[in-house]
Amino acid sequence: MLEFSIALALYDFVPVFLTGAALWYLSRFVGLQLPERRLMALTGGALVFAGGLSKASWKLIAASTGTDLAWLAAALFPLMAPGFALLAVSVWASSRNLRGHVAIGGWRLAVSSILVAFLVAALRQWLWEIPRGWFLPLLVLASLGNLILSAQLIWASLHLRRWMIALLFGVNLGMIFALQPIAMAVPKTMAMHWIEQTLTAVGTGCFALAVYLLWRASERRRSLPSLPC
Repeated sequence: MLEFSIALALYDFVPVFLTGAALWYLSRFVGLQLPERRLMALTGGALVFAGGLSKASWKLIAASTGTDLAWLAAALFPLMAPGFALLAVSVWASSRNLRGHVAIGGWRLAVSSILVAFLVAALRQWLWEIPRGWFLPLLVLASLGNLILSAQLIWASLHLRRWMIALLFGVNLGMIFALQPIAMAVPKTMAMHWIEQTLTAVGTGCFALAVYLLWRASERRRSLPSLPC
């Protein structure tokens, strides 16, 4: 049974739009370091945003009309998993470039990881007939992508000696881990739904602010005149 109010459903859009803003500035950060990787970051960001928007839209429709569009809710991980894979690879390459290393990781690596995850998902779902067999491989890809993304952004912040930015990324990562036991709790009370949404909003707010500040810091760094040898 769907047990959430319209107010809670509307609240779900807050982290979605915060994430959208963060991913826009993340693509600009990537573009500063490696212009050829910006399209990858934009594509990944669009997929992650679309996944979050689909889940929030499902919740609002369910709360306001009582209609459960299961396919809309189920679209979350098929969109977010490849999105985070693309973001992780593009930011990994950009972070290496920022630190003066050779940028490795491109479309081939990202697409390969996505194809493997979807192949395993298809085998589990249709060949081995595991109930919701598609979910676990996509969850793993999304989680690994998000973890790699966060780690590289923290590393880039520390390289620029922006300790507060690194801390903000760390808070977002901490919120992700804090949400796991709440997400698995059964049954969920309305209070738990509100706590979950508030932690999500706080985490994505920290992430959005951190990405914006990281982009600004890297932009200022590039605009500094080079000192003569």
